[in-house]
Amino acid sequence: MLLEQVELCGARRVSLVGIAKHAGKTTAMNELIDQATAKGRALGIVSIGVDGERHDAIMGVPKPEVEVPAGALVASAGDVLEAGTALLRIIERTGISSTLGDVYLAEVQEPGTVVLAGIRYREQVAQVLQMMEAQGADLCLVDGAFDRMMAASPLVTDGVVLATGAVVARTVQEVAQKSAFFLQRFLLPQADDELARLYDAAAESGTLAVGVLREDRLEHVLLTQTSSFTQNPQSDPSWPGQEAVRALAVTGAVTDRLIQMLEGIPRGFALVLSDATHFFVSQSAWRKFLRRGHQIVVRRSIRVYGMTVNPYSVEGHQLPSGELVEAVQAVAGDVAVWNVKE
Repeated sequence: MLLEQVELCGARRVSLVGIAKHAGKTTAMNELIDQATAKGRALGIVSIGVDGERHDAIMGVPKPEVEVPAGALVASAGDVLEAGTALLRIIERTGISSTLGDVYLAEVQEPGTVVLAGIRYREQVAQVLQMMEAQGADLCLVDGAFDRMMAASPLVTDGVVLATGAVVARTVQEVAQKSAFFLQRFLLPQADDELARLYDAAAESGTLAVGVLREDRLEHVLLTQTSSFTQNPQSDPSWPGQEAVRALAVTGAVTDRLIQMLEGIPRGFALVLSDATHFFVSQSAWRKFLRRGHQIVVRRSIRVYGMTVNPYSVEGHQLPSGELVEAVQAVAGDVAVWNVKE
């Protein structure tokens, strides 16, 4: 059972992220809500990156609704706070403003559905979760809209449940392959102490930081660049040269562009980033980087509690549920895989 896996890890904050739109993330969250309600858990429920629309803007199909029990705490913008069927009692303002109005913290008086919207940034999620916990929530769920991976940030939540399904591809094996890559980005290895200190130096200075091996220790060299998004770090005036560099710490996003800039670095190079939510490298670029003898590590790892599969696609096709679970489990290793509807 999904909740059992979460509770085994002692999690109090769990994010749910889909590897594509309509992969079954909201269905998985509703199942987790049902299981937690049955065990008497005090719930807090919030979404990040949702703008309040009831239909998918691209595919034009209805979005699954979030079902909440009496006693749960929710956070949403004033313009959509009463758009669902649940009866809510406003507890307090959060101080967060959005295009849909101010965001309020509310308690569910009578069960039903809710529309969760108005929260768009990681810091806002962290703020709302703290408010919910202050009001007694002992399990908070964060619905991370597709393209809002920040919901899974280890600075905000304790871990993540990933949702995949038939919408990803038309065959079982293709779904499994695409799911494997998505999962692997969340299971990037954690930096050792030396590389962690290099990343911390970069975070403290607000610039990129290079690790140079001198007398069996990694010496930190701070660059003048604050971002690796467009400018090649090797063009920085403080860059110590390819032969000397052993690692680069980047506090922002890591993309194919950066990977390609570093192609000529000698083998044994390490790229250090904050966590998997900052990883936006394609599978082909990542594999090429690894084949050159390099590695990508994270300062903070993300715990994956499990993966859920949805055998139905909004595009009209369906895959065999048992085969799909088995194929995704085969690539997921120790990460448990379920169809939560079975």
